[in-house]
Amino acid sequence: MIVVALVVFYASRSLFQGLLLTLEHHIPRLLGALGASNMGNSCVCRDDSGAEDNVESQSRQTENSRVHVPEARSHPRDPVRPPRRGRGPHEPRRKKQNVDGLVLDTLAVIRTLVDNDQEPPYSMITLHEMAETDEGWLEVVQSLIRVIPLEDPLGPAVITLLLDECPLPTKDALQKLTEILNLSGAAACQDACHPAKHRNTTAVLGCLAEKLAGPASIGLLSPGILEYLLHSLNFQSHPTVMLFALIALEKFAQTSENKMTVSESCISDQLILLEKWTDNPDYLKRQVGFCAQWSLDNL
Repeated sequence: MIVVALVVFYASRSLFQGLLLTLEHHIPRLLGALGASNMGNSCVCRDDSGAEDNVESQSRQTENSRVHVPEARSHPRDPVRPPRRGRGPHEPRRKKQNVDGLVLDTLAVIRTLVDNDQEPPYSMITLHEMAETDEGWLEVVQSLIRVIPLEDPLGPAVITLLLDECPLPTKDALQKLTEILNLSGAAACQDACHPAKHRNTTAVLGCLAEKLAGPASIGLLSPGILEYLLHSLNFQSHPTVMLFALIALEKFAQTSENKMTVSESCISDQLILLEKWTDNPDYLKRQVGFCAQWSLDNL
């Protein structure tokens, strides 16, 4: 029995050692294969997750662009907003709005200005910047004549305010304006049923005559402009056009040479007829009669 037990013991021990050697020989290969498979799976997952992240980020950017662009476009520009300060010397000038739109914005917001210390509206500042060049000044003047309506009582005030704040025009700009307007007696009779253009034109001429008193005013009062103003005093004209034509002639007469030119044009006969409106029940015509009477008595 003892001998049999020893034989079984030594046989089992040799078998166990053989199993250990076999496991030690094959375990590194199994571990290497398992590690490679795990690394492959992790790389695939990481690549897939990165692709998913890219897709999600792109979709978020697309959604943000879709959300924010309409919001930015849905808010109109505030005409009272002051201009952006601190523009560097190499930064491009901000994009200008349409000149007609800026003039109408100024007309709409001018009634809200009650204090001289208030910040000027954005539209007015932009128009002043545009008028720093001859081309911009001509655009502003033509827009004032073109878009300001007759029924707005602040229209002449906006014309005066903008022209007073704009830089003085050069001689070339005045010559170009005379050519563009091409005023004459026949032009005063055109579009008589739409007097807004003629009212604005006479208001612009009066403002320029007052602002450019002297040689520039003499050069501005061309025969065509004088004929235009005299024909605007006919009874066929709108009373508002007649009123601002009288004011323009008065402003031109501040220069002695122009005063002689106007006096020699037989304007007195027309003023005598208009003087009869001093007691007219229509207050607009009464203003015309008062200005005609004042011109006869003083000019």
